Amino acid sequence: MPTFYHDGAELYYELSGAGAPLVLICGFSGHSNDVSMTTVRRMLSESYRVLCVDNRGAGQTRINESTPVSLEIMVEDIAAVMTHVGMEWAHLLGVSMGGAITQEFSLRYPERTLSQIVAVSLAYNPPNSRANFLLETIRIMRDMQLPQTVLTRMTAVLLLGEKEFENEALMKAWLSAPPDPLQQTRLGFEKQGKALENLDLRERLKTTSVPTLVMSSYEDPLVPPHYQDEIASLIPGAQIKKYPGGHLFMALPMYGAQFLEDVKAFHAQVNAKQVRELSPGTNT
Repeated sequence: MPTFYHDGAELYYELSGAGAPLVLICGFSGHSNDVSMTTVRRMLSESYRVLCVDNRGAGQTRINESTPVSLEIMVEDIAAVMTHVGMEWAHLLGVSMGGAITQEFSLRYPERTLSQIVAVSLAYNPPNSRANFLLETIRIMRDMQLPQTVLTRMTAVLLLGEKEFENEALMKAWLSAPPDPLQQTRLGFEKQGKALENLDLRERLKTTSVPTLVMSSYEDPLVPPHYQDEIASLIPGAQIKKYPGGHLFMALPMYGAQFLEDVKAFHAQVNAKQVRELSPGTNT
């Protein structure tokens, strides 16, 4: 089991594939071996050398009551594991909370960030938002020890777009899926929730120099599209692409191919621009 000890946490990570280096950063409660991230990680590993670290408070990374957890510390975790595996720089791809970590990483370490893709994420977390309300509702339902089938149905409401409920095969697979054996603990929920409480990157994003693609879903019920629009408007030169499917569109079979194609096209564009800038006598 690949682990690395850093600042009070035993960090679990997955390293797979070959090609350009890419760091995949998971969202709230997500981890490298949950169903959606496994799907995305395997897709990307066909073309990239992919590093995915289980954030503090999720997956197989080990913490305790006294372990510090913040977005800034999770950035330092990723930077440390990158160094540990010999990945001095990389493309970053962060999903949901992972997108906020991605933005913070690029602000702290622009020299280690070849590009960033920020998917279904946010730059500012207002204290009284629908997303916070929905996540707290899930926590209450878990504390009440409601049947797993109820929780599974509720997460579908949170994570899938409206059209996906018409897909009988998808919904059957969703409802029959077994519970995650690495489901987030109450401690992990509380610590990751605290880490998101004061998120506000808006002013700092205006100084971002890293090539950026924002991936948004106009059907996202958890992180509404206007959060994605805000990120794209704040980062100089940022591009934005919009998809159906909801919060987990990139892991759904009908959208995975387009997601991967767009990731690779963006990186090809970034690489071409960097080559032009480094070539002597070339107009940019």
